Amino acid sequence: MTRFLQFFFHVVLSFTLINCSSGDRKQTSSLNGKNDEDSSSVKSLKLIFVGDIMQHSVQIRSAYDPQSGLFDYEPCFRYVSPLFAKADFVIANLELSLNDKNDYSGYPAFKAPDALVSYLKSAGFNVLITANNHINDNGKYGLLHTLDVLDSFKIKHSGSFRDATEREQKYPLLLEKNIEGVNFRIALLSYTYGTNGRPAIKPTIVNLIDTNQIKIDLLKAKNLKSDFVIVCMHWGQEYQINQHKTQEILTKWLWQNGVDVVVGSHPHVIQPIISDTINSAEKATSKQVLCAYSLGNFISNQFNPPLTNMGLMYEVELLKSASSGKKQLGKHYYIPLFCYIHNQKKSVSNWVYNVVPVSAFISDSTNFLSMPKAKQKEMQKDYAVIQKHLNKFGAIEKIINYSDIIKQGTMPPDSVITILPRATNPNPPRIRRYKPTKKSKK
Repeated sequence: MTRFLQFFFHVVLSFTLINCSSGDRKQTSSLNGKNDEDSSSVKSLKLIFVGDIMQHSVQIRSAYDPQSGLFDYEPCFRYVSPLFAKADFVIANLELSLNDKNDYSGYPAFKAPDALVSYLKSAGFNVLITANNHINDNGKYGLLHTLDVLDSFKIKHSGSFRDATEREQKYPLLLEKNIEGVNFRIALLSYTYGTNGRPAIKPTIVNLIDTNQIKIDLLKAKNLKSDFVIVCMHWGQEYQINQHKTQEILTKWLWQNGVDVVVGSHPHVIQPIISDTINSAEKATSKQVLCAYSLGNFISNQFNPPLTNMGLMYEVELLKSASSGKKQLGKHYYIPLFCYIHNQKKSVSNWVYNVVPVSAFISDSTNFLSMPKAKQKEMQKDYAVIQKHLNKFGAIEKIINYSDIIKQGTMPPDSVITILPRATNPNPPRIRRYKPTKKSKK
């Protein structure tokens, strides 16, 4: 982390801070706020971002079914996949490497089973970010294999590459979709502050935060005639609920260089969401810009330090006019998520992880998760902290109802949906457990 801070203090000296107008936090639904725009010609595309997808060793152990020798992650995403189905692109930070050698581990070197990606695909994820500090946890093999698996499931990815040729051909990542005759073209870029001292082994490449390279990439995004530019940044200080000054500086620089939305990861806790307006003297125009400094954890085994079992779903609407071709950001909301571990008083093999929109749980009087009162109080306390913190910066929460997340009636969180075949002689995986080194006595 020290290297991260030193790098950005160097960046501070390399360019002049831009001037942004005071934040315009109004949610708009018509282009440029003008009434003369034909509303019927304005089409919208919905993006959903979530935070860090992690796999600690106990998560891997809990997902393993010894009778089939397979992994089942369906319960993890059961209560968010109905919301994902309403989005055009669902984007997350895949903070791990994949492994097909039946040998897995959690912290500090995340090596997760390939099966996880199958369930991510089924849940609705169609874009995953691989520029983070854990992509090289399994060396060159891990990076290459991770990209191979994502490609096999036709999941788009951004941030790491097999070689320079692939980066040149496929970066920035273009997300395109036609909405009722209007074509949306989004350039998605991503970078990380580092890779935990494990540099990418040539010819592989992991995008590192370098303003010189980012400026080149942003120019390429512009030349690709993208309607919107989004940058995912793996940055900041872990477990701090407020953004660091260096994050603010880089965000303003990104905005000034054409970026519309910045979405952050790495701190493992939720940080503020801000909205602002960038004025262009050259074009005599202005546009709204957004930054979510950190969406926290989406799914992990973290519950200490406080607030690490909370994350955000960030929903952003993009608008484009069929008649004028004008485009702008539309409404944007946050949805707090809680990662609840069911059966935690039993052995790990009985644990079931559920990511749940907090407001949906609160709206249901039947307690469909069978959550103990003590855990409910903990969740609601953390929820109140997050609401207060985010609302202070003008972010707007979207309330989710119980009916929004239940697809097939009330299902116990540990009910079986995935039918796993019985294996005659399943080959048990090796799942390494983290053992912290003992501190030497002073």
